[in-house]
Parts: sequence; structure tokens; C-alpha cells
Amino acid sequence: MTQPIALDFEDRPRFYFTTHPRDAVRKSLLPGAYVLLVASAHWDAKNNRFKIPRPPADHIAGFCIDSGGFTAARKWGKYPWTYRQYVDFIRGMSRDVPVQFAAVMDYACIPSNGKKSEINIDRIKATIQNEIALRELAPDIPWLPILQGDNFEERSEDLELRRALNLLPTEYAGIGSLVGRGIQAAIDTVQFYANELPGLKFHGFGIPIKALDDPVVFATTKSWDTYSWSWGRGKRNMPEEYRKRENETHSAYARRLASLYWD
Repeated sequence: MTQPIALDFEDRPRFYFTTHPRDAVRKSLLPGAYVLLVASAHWDAKNNRFKIPRPPADHIAGFCIDSGGFTAARKWGKYPWTYRQYVDFIRGMSRDVPVQFAAVMDYACIPSNGKKSEINIDRIKATIQNEIALRELAPDIPWLPILQGDNFEERSEDLELRRALNLLPTEYAGIGSLVGRGIQAAIDTVQFYANELPGLKFHGFGIPIKALDDPVVFATTKSWDTYSWSWGRGKRNMPEEYRKRENETHSAYARRLASLYWD
């Protein structure tokens, strides 16, 4: 099988196109793209199992998997699948293309108005326990630890809990609970971790693209993703080039947006 030529990431953080099943097709994706698949979008609640529509191996350069913790907490209150089911899903999806990383089953933290929330601390502890269990079950999978918290007090407690368990990441970690916090909050959060964990590289889940203009964020971000590419950054005050054209199919529209977002 011929591997597509990867999009160039030599001088910038690697961008993963966040996809749901309808987007992870060659008609929508750029050749050589890196793709993030969201596990929760592949969960078949009716039959209590994952659907495994593998990504087009001869079209993409690589992919990673996010557990979809935000959706799990919002929709079901907890993950409806077991550790084993998640591991089997990752292995099934990566049969044709090696997975770059698989996020542990984390729990997104709720906005807490700058104050420590016991709900968030419980979610942080659950995220850590999930990481421990998944690493023990499948040490061969390239697990990505997820750093959690809604404010610096919670994020500091997450680091202290990890330090006590000898579970601080040393090379690469994901930063959770960035979506919807705004550009400056994203910048402040990455700078916080850059100061607390010097030398570590990060994956920014849903980080605003403009946050990458900050030199610290740019230097410490190894990779990032967003689902915004598929809907043209919303419909409010959308520039003309981001609007769907007359008689343009959804697939053609999505692929054109991907090109615009990539540029």
C-alpha cells in the first residue's frame, strides 16, 4: 500500500483534523492529512459496542484517537464502555495505519469560576485512575496522558497527585478542558504548564488557532486539533470564502474548508 505524502510540519505544530465518522472520508480530507478520531462518536449505544469504520489508510498520513471525555460526561455521566472495549477499538482502528497516540479516558472539567471544585477534583482523580488502568491493560499502545483542571489551583492539584504516584509526564501530554475558555485562557494555561513542566511538549485539544501566535504556546505545542475546520468557524460574520457555495456538495465544502483552515 502506498503511503501518502504527509503535509509538512517541519516548522510548526502538527495539526490534526478532528473528525466524526462522516468526516473521516477521502472526499472530505486533504491527502496526507493527520486526523483525530473521537471515540465517543463511534460508540453504538444501542448495541453497546464500537463501530469500527477504519480511516482511509492510502489517503491520510496518520491519525490519533481522543476518547471523547466531554461527550461521555455530558451524555452518559461516565464512560459507557469498558477499558477492554476502548483498547480493542484502538487496535481495530489502527489495523491499517499505526496510531500516533491514543488519549487516555479523561473527564473534562466544568467551568468553576476560578474556584476549586470538588466535582473537578473527582474528575481529575478518575482521569488518573483511568490512565493507570489503561497502561496496565495495554502497555503497547502509545497512551497520551491528559492534564486536567479548570483553573490553576485544580491543575496544580492534578500535578501534585501525579507527582505522588510517579505519573508526571516527561515527554508529551495533552491539555484538556481548553475548549470554550477563550484565546487568552488557552495561552495562560499552556504557559502555566510550560513553567511547571519545562521541556514537556503538549497536544492542545481544541485550542484556539490564534493562541499559537504566542511564542511560548508555539514553541511548546507539539500538536493540536480542532473540529472548526469542518464548519467554517461558525456562521456569525463568516467571510465569504468560508460560506457554502450554491450547488456545492457537503464533501466538496468540507474539503475546501480544510484547505482554507490548513493555510
